[in-house]
Formats: sequence, C-alpha cells, structure tokens
Amino acid sequence: MKLSQLVLKDECKREMPTLVGLTILGIFLFLRPITVAFHHIGNISILDLYGITISYLIILGLLLNIKQIRLDSTSLLIILFSFYCLMSFFWGSDYRDVVRMIFPFLPFFLTKAVVCDKKSSIFILEILTWGYLVSICGSIAMILLGVSETVITGSMVERQSGLSAGVHTQGHLMLFFSFSFALYCLLEKEKRYMKLIMFLLFFGSLFCILKTYTRTVFLGGIIFWFSYLFWRNRRLFLCLLILSLVIIFFKFNDVKKIVIQEEAISSSSERFDINDVSSGRIWLWKHNLELFAELPLTKKLLGVGLGNELKRFPGTISRMWAGSHNDYLSLTIMTGIIGLLLYLMIYGSVFFLFLSAPLSKEIRLFGICVFISVIVMNFVSNSYIVRFQMAQLLWFLIGLICAQGKIESRLHQAENVAKPERI
Repeated sequence: MKLSQLVLKDECKREMPTLVGLTILGIFLFLRPITVAFHHIGNISILDLYGITISYLIILGLLLNIKQIRLDSTSLLIILFSFYCLMSFFWGSDYRDVVRMIFPFLPFFLTKAVVCDKKSSIFILEILTWGYLVSICGSIAMILLGVSETVITGSMVERQSGLSAGVHTQGHLMLFFSFSFALYCLLEKEKRYMKLIMFLLFFGSLFCILKTYTRTVFLGGIIFWFSYLFWRNRRLFLCLLILSLVIIFFKFNDVKKIVIQEEAISSSSERFDINDVSSGRIWLWKHNLELFAELPLTKKLLGVGLGNELKRFPGTISRMWAGSHNDYLSLTIMTGIIGLLLYLMIYGSVFFLFLSAPLSKEIRLFGICVFISVIVMNFVSNSYIVRFQMAQLLWFLIGLICAQGKIESRLHQAENVAKPERI
C-alpha cells in the first residue's frame, strides 16, 4: 500500500461519533426512497413524520461530530438564509414550513462531516441503492399489474405514480437515482456485481420516469445525461443522440402530444397557445407576479411568509395566490426579494465550489451537470427547493461531492509528505 494511502487511512479512523454519524446517514438514505413510496399509513403522513424524525437524528449526528464541521462560504450562506427564515416568524411564516425550508440543508453538513474517504462514499451510495430497490421494483410491479395510482392531464395520457405520492414526486425520485448511479460509477472501479444491479435498477427507474410523463423530469434528465456524456464519453453521447432521434422519428406524434400538450389546446382556437402548452404556467407566473407587484415595499422585500403562497392575497377576501410551478417564484413570494437573493447566493457559492474545489475532472463535471439540471428544473416546476424530500437528497449529494474535495485534498497532502521519503 502506498504511503500516501496509509497516511489518508490514518487520518480517517472511524471514531465512535463518526460511526454514529455514518449510521444515521445510512438510515436516512436507505429509508428516504422507501418513505416516499409508502407515504401514508391511514391518516398519518409518513413523508412528514419521517422527514422531521430523521432531521432530528441528523442534528444529533452533527452535535456528535461538531469538531469535524468546517464552515466554508456555502455553509455560512446556508446559516444566514436559515436565520432569515427563522426571523420570518415575525412577519407571518408558518412553523411547519420554516422547518421544511431549513431542515433539507442538514444532510449537507452531516455528509461533509462524516464522509472522509472513498470507501464511506461508496458505502452510503450502496445503502441508497438498496432503498431504491424497494421503490423501483415495487413501482414497476404496481404499474405492470395495473394497480398504480393513475391520473390523466392535458396530454391525455395515463400517468402512473407507482408507489410514490404523485407522478411529479415519482419522476424526480427516479431521476435522482440516475445521479447517484453516475457518481457511483465514478467512485467505484470494481464491484461489477453492484454495478450490474444498479444498471438494471437504472433502466427500471427510466421505465418509471416514462410512465409518469413528467416533462420537467424529462427535461432535467436530458440536460444531465446529454451534457455529462458529451464531456465524459463522446461515443455514448452519440449513441444516446442517435437513439433519441430514432425514437422521435418513429414516435413523433406521441412525443408531440406529450411535449406540446396537444389535447389541452382549446377547441375554440386552433392557434398555438404557449400557455396551454406550458400547462397554464405562463398564466400562473403572470398572475402571481401581478399580485406580487401590488404588495407594499416591505412585503416585496420580506415576502408574505413561508407557507402562505396558496393563501389569500393580503388585504383581500376573494383574491388568491396560485401555485407557481416555479421554485424561484414561490421563494420570492414567501421569503421576498431578500430571501430569493440569499438562496441564489447559496447556489452561486455551490457552483463556485464545484469549479474551485480540489476535485477530479470527472467529479467536477458530474457536479456541474447535476447542478445545471436542477437549476433548470427549479425554474419550470416545484422541484428541489419547495419539494422537501428532493431538497434533502440534493443537499446530501452536494455534501458528498464537497466531501470528495476534502478527500482529494488530504490525498495530495499525504503524497507531498511521502515525496521526500521516496528520495
């Protein structure tokens, strides 16, 4: 074994607080996709109950590993935004929604604190995979048996949610598995059996995504895989491009029907209507922006309060906000211009971190492609900010990528220490 590897191994000894933290992180990752599937038992919301319970366990893990926490610019901005959300109690935020906005950041801090080598990185991704095994296989079985929850929207196709709480949640959950699969292949060079299992689950997740007919997820997946493979493997990129063109050619009418919501266009007008094509998003954005423009300056700066986006417009009885289907607009309404700017600063710091951290070229590329995909999906739907469970998984992934930078930095330091001894 190389001296640098021995030094790195010595720095990453599994002390009890680290083991407890990794255990909590493993529980979180194993149960997260499962609880999204089994979302209710009677009138009890498993999604909310699990989300809050595991968050307090993560806080325990953070307290035990407080010495391992290093505050960078991203961490400080997250703390500042969280403090701002807590202060928003004074202008009408709901306790539940403040918690739902702040707690998804916790996996980011715990992952950075307890993941100190590639072995632990690979281990927690494998734990996540076993959790997905239940969700993906169960969803496929329900869809094939015809017992999955089914909805029909503007595209006039049957959209199936499998085990999940809805088609949008199902779509985003399945897309996230492809992110974890791509990262696992970068970190693990052996374990062919595990890669085979993940490869089969990956195709299962694609089947589940297809059955949701969620255009936001289609868009996010296309952005990630096309951009990632273009830089990572041009041969696979060309294969994917050719396959996509073949599918579009032979299934053009079906693709057109889904993409432009052809059946939703008003029968009274034959012209192309961008609002109908966008499932009413243009009207929703325009409506909410017009209401936001009428708010007094203080409300514009501070927002109407977390949890109040779908309530009555302040000072009126009949006027109502509409669901924005845009995470940035929702954030602006609830936390104001200040809250939006703080959150965008967090995103900017993450992007800068991916560019400047001592990451390998492959992992840096992976992180940037995932992040661009998420930024776009947030703009066209409620994705990785307002959607609590997906925000948790995203910030875990960001924390894991940042941990790779810490691992690489330690490895370089160890190699520098070893150089004189080679001489």
